[in-house]
Amino acid sequence: MKKTKLTATIALLMLGSLLAKAQNYTEYRFIFYGTAYQTNSAGTLVATRITDQTLLKSRAIQGGIGDLSKVAIVYHVNGNSLGDTIDIISTDGTYLTTEFGLYFGDDRALGRTVVGSPQAGGQRRVDPMYTFDNSEYTYSNSDSVGAAFTYKRFVPAGKGKTNAVINGTMSWSVIPTGTNTNPILCIGTFSIGKPMF
Repeated sequence: MKKTKLTATIALLMLGSLLAKAQNYTEYRFIFYGTAYQTNSAGTLVATRITDQTLLKSRAIQGGIGDLSKVAIVYHVNGNSLGDTIDIISTDGTYLTTEFGLYFGDDRALGRTVVGSPQAGGQRRVDPMYTFDNSEYTYSNSDSVGAAFTYKRFVPAGKGKTNAVINGTMSWSVIPTGTNTNPILCIGTFSIGKPMF
């Protein structure tokens, strides 16, 4: 009897795991590895390693949040009517702010287009990057500050569900604001991790 209950419990857990992976999520953990380049007071170029956690910590401190376990940085598919966003959210899913907007990557009026399809073999695109307020790695600007070179694919997972594969490179600049006394150029790679919401 105990063995039957254990087998049934394991089967239910496995089924739940498979179903969770095949849902249609729109927010995924954002994973970033890169370098921030800046000149120091002597005029020497200095390279500093930055990650998604560096970006998250910068925003959390700015927002008065000391416990990073309460917030996350996510890649939000169609986070805005203009395109995808990289957002800071609380771990319960509450939106806090947008770190980057990846907008106008497929806007024929601006002479921009994508190649391929996210449903059939994948899509390659150049998404201009926008930032909306000042932080250590962003600044308020009405024009693009860089670009993301994005690969996006949605893989069928049965019963109308899909799994997303999104990755690429991104680079952007930050003009001096606040405590930043010199311009910063950030370059790195990104991908998505586990689905969040």
